[in-house]
Amino acid sequence: MHNMGHKNCSVSMVLLAAMLCVYCRIDLAKASIVTTEKRFTQEAYSKHGFRKGMMSGAIQDTSSRWRRSIQEQGDSDVCADIIGPEWNMSKKKKSPCPTLVVWVPKKDGFTEFVKVNEKSKLEGGFSIAIFCHALHLLPYSVQPIFIPFVDDHGKSNGDYDQLVMHIENQTCEAVAGDITIRVNRAQYVDFTTPYLNSEVYVLAPAAHQWNQTLWTFFRPFTWRLWITIVAVCLLTGVALAILECREKNLSFSGPIYTQLIMVIWFPISAFFFHEGKIQNKCSKVVLVIWLSMIFIVIQIFTATLSSWLTLDQLRPLPPTFDNIGYQAGSFFKEHIAQKFNRSDKQLFPLKSIEEYKSALTNNRVSVIIDELPYIELFLAKYGSRYMKYGPINQESGIAFAFPLQSLLLREFSKAVIKVTESQIMMETKTKYLGFSNDTSQSNQTPPQSLDVQSFIGLFILMGTVIIAAIITSEISIMRRNKKVLPVTITSSTDF
Repeated sequence: MHNMGHKNCSVSMVLLAAMLCVYCRIDLAKASIVTTEKRFTQEAYSKHGFRKGMMSGAIQDTSSRWRRSIQEQGDSDVCADIIGPEWNMSKKKKSPCPTLVVWVPKKDGFTEFVKVNEKSKLEGGFSIAIFCHALHLLPYSVQPIFIPFVDDHGKSNGDYDQLVMHIENQTCEAVAGDITIRVNRAQYVDFTTPYLNSEVYVLAPAAHQWNQTLWTFFRPFTWRLWITIVAVCLLTGVALAILECREKNLSFSGPIYTQLIMVIWFPISAFFFHEGKIQNKCSKVVLVIWLSMIFIVIQIFTATLSSWLTLDQLRPLPPTFDNIGYQAGSFFKEHIAQKFNRSDKQLFPLKSIEEYKSALTNNRVSVIIDELPYIELFLAKYGSRYMKYGPINQESGIAFAFPLQSLLLREFSKAVIKVTESQIMMETKTKYLGFSNDTSQSNQTPPQSLDVQSFIGLFILMGTVIIAAIITSEISIMRRNKKVLPVTITSSTDF
């Protein structure tokens, strides 16, 4: 019995030691997990935190907030809302970046391109739609995680240069937005193929002007057509003179100047005033065809003249360039200051379309200088009183940014080209920017003056009728003369 008690005690001690070992191993495993999680947090922060001295303010952000922002953005798939059910279809080719962190700017104005709400969540926009369509056309699947470039207060965390530098030396990251390709930015990132042109234009107030001058009455026809019409009328008069002279019409007898006057006046007087008598039937045919031609010409002239008289065109008011507006946050400030030799007091940053209109209406600025997409967006809404002219400078375009030597860049650029060449581009412009197939500039194009080619068939018909009338008249006269028998007179004298 003593041995049995000793054995039970030994077994109990062994079991207790085993339980202590298991408990220690669990504590070690928990400590290892905590250490690994902390190291991952630090690595993630060093990877996605701001770099370079200009971004030191962002280092104060904790990794937990950064991770929470990624999770919040990952919950709502913006591309799925834009593309529809076809989004995220399985693709066979292996992706170099299954998950892509996409940084987007937050702007107070021009949210038609990128819209981030007050809760720092991306809602969409034209640039985001193009980005999603390009992702959808890639030969492999890529899941984007959109992260707004904001600070702790939900405000923009820097300008576009800082946003582009934020993805420097990263792997599966990108910047989606209305990013203009610039030389200084190309030092840190690679740009895709531009999806929008970005020539620089001047936006200025305009006034409606009616295009009426002393010579507006003659503008429906070109000078060559006017000369041709006068020549055809003179040819008609000459043809009538020939036809009537062959019939011994006394109206064409007399001195040469009288005959010249009759050449010009006879077609009008004979038909409208019933002066003079037409003796040749072929002359009547020529007059009918000539009258038909004049009637058609007058009808077309009247319709074209009414277009010229009712032409309403916008004319830019003479710009002074005293006070110049530009889009806040853009690179135009230094460019405008150098080109127009203006001080900072003469340059006014404007944040939105409404501020554009207000500044121009209140004469706070005389003109606004901006890239073409933003000018067209303004004109699509307020184009009845303003107009653009230019371009005054050529930019490389608006594109998306990827890290240098990114594995996604080549295929993504091809996808952007496919999107811009397809109907998707026009549909997206109409949906987000309000553009249509018609020009955004509310301005009527001057009607085209008609040339000789517009009436060439009518002139050929008139010439053919005149020639046929003269030939027919001559044949008729020759036949009539042959029917007249010669009269012989014989006289006999008786002596």
